[in-house]
Amino acid sequence: MFSQDFRFLPEPFVFGDHLLDCQHEGLFECLHALKKVSGDASAYKCNEIMSELTGKLAQHFDYEEGLMKRLGLKGDSFDRHVAAHTEIMNDIAQLHMTSISGGYGATDTLVPKVSGWVLNHIMTFDLYLKSLIEEGNRKT
Repeated sequence: MFSQDFRFLPEPFVFGDHLLDCQHEGLFECLHALKKVSGDASAYKCNEIMSELTGKLAQHFDYEEGLMKRLGLKGDSFDRHVAAHTEIMNDIAQLHMTSISGGYGATDTLVPKVSGWVLNHIMTFDLYLKSLIEEGNRKT
């Protein structure tokens, strides 16, 4: 389903905020690592990567919400973006717990679901921030 190489952040997803871009890059690195999991130790490695990804997502969402406030994003746009963060964190926690109990294999279920959440979120919500970041960079 997602055949692209997640090791590198695609140019349209580079926003011009160094920390945000580094965090997105880290998410893509985790997705790439998850995609490559195979072999006898795959369940352990998959859970290790999911733990790392979950932590990176939580840290990223915290930073992004602070950035949105600094950029002046308010109201419904801000609320929907934060709600999407909460939904992803709830979904990934549930998926991770199922994975820990041996319910999913990395390449079969986790990669398409998790990469879909990350990519959809970036395209639906974060790309809107790009113009606000660029505008803020022009003012400084």
